Amino acid sequence: MKEFKIHFDEKQIDDLHLRIASTRLPGTLNDENWSMGTDGKFLSSLLDYWCNSYNWYCKEQELNQYPQFTCEVDGVNIHFFRIGATRKDAMPLLLTHGWPDSFLRYAKVFPLLSDYELIVPSLPGFAFSTLPKKGFVNNAEVAELWHRLMTEELGYEEYAAAGGDMGRGVTCYLAARYPQEVKGIHLTDVGLVNELVNAPDDALSRDELSYKRKAIEWQRMEGAYIKINSTKPQTLAYSLSDSPAGMAAWIVEKYHAWSDWNLLTLDDLCDCLTLYWITNTAYTSIRAYHGNSFTLPPLGKISVPTAIAAFPHDVLPAPREWVERNYPIIMYTEMLRGGHFTALEQPEAFAKNISQFMNLISK
Repeated sequence: MKEFKIHFDEKQIDDLHLRIASTRLPGTLNDENWSMGTDGKFLSSLLDYWCNSYNWYCKEQELNQYPQFTCEVDGVNIHFFRIGATRKDAMPLLLTHGWPDSFLRYAKVFPLLSDYELIVPSLPGFAFSTLPKKGFVNNAEVAELWHRLMTEELGYEEYAAAGGDMGRGVTCYLAARYPQEVKGIHLTDVGLVNELVNAPDDALSRDELSYKRKAIEWQRMEGAYIKINSTKPQTLAYSLSDSPAGMAAWIVEKYHAWSDWNLLTLDDLCDCLTLYWITNTAYTSIRAYHGNSFTLPPLGKISVPTAIAAFPHDVLPAPREWVERNYPIIMYTEMLRGGHFTALEQPEAFAKNISQFMNLISK
């Protein structure tokens, strides 16, 4: 295990600025309202801010206040934060992010969760973590890497785990496979519920039927990115690696669609984009879609105590009745504001909810 500090040199930032400044944007076709994708006026203003006003080094300095490390597990170099707790008896908490975000999803809550020892890794192919040699990974494989990180590398005998998006999937595999060590899980979504989507209408309750109809429409209107990310990630990779504007358009459209948009700042977006750009991981991160679409094994039963924080602007929140039938729920909270990026959008509310969960499973 090696200590790690984030540092992007000035030449890398200067090259980014030159590329942004030479962007050729498409002409407008009177559809600048996100209806056919990323709004051109917004993207133009974002690129101007990213190039001329945004300062990455403020975020870099903030992040480097916290201890970071890298270690190799099964040929994968894993980057992670390991932030000590103020409480000596605190249970370790493993936080896993998703796409198209990173460990930055949780950075705002680092100082708010100081009672707990936080382990916050970068998924393989994201930020400073590498992919395995085969070039993709799935949530079950990440769960195995995380468990070895927690138990073999860091020496924990038990821990709690939390996550959303792909992080939710990884957390669920940890719970299903290691119920002795994983003492509880906290989820901010349960993913797309195919069981309800594929069920006959007359077998569903009113809320479940409403969910099914919304999910089918969402797949029709919003789901194309999943097919592209999973089936042809390398074709998309060339644009994501060569054009800051193209990368920004692909990523920011998801932040707009999946979040409580007014809670995000331009700095939040530029932090995300700069991390992806300088590490050149916008293309490696999407390889997880291939792994999860074509190689993911069955999950198995989850028996550990589970908390759900349901954010109202998240992607397709599942019906509560289905969640309570399928998870051993000890705490279900309908959050007042926020979307898919949870702790990034509502750090105080997220941290309070996590603390309540940790107090429950620590009794």
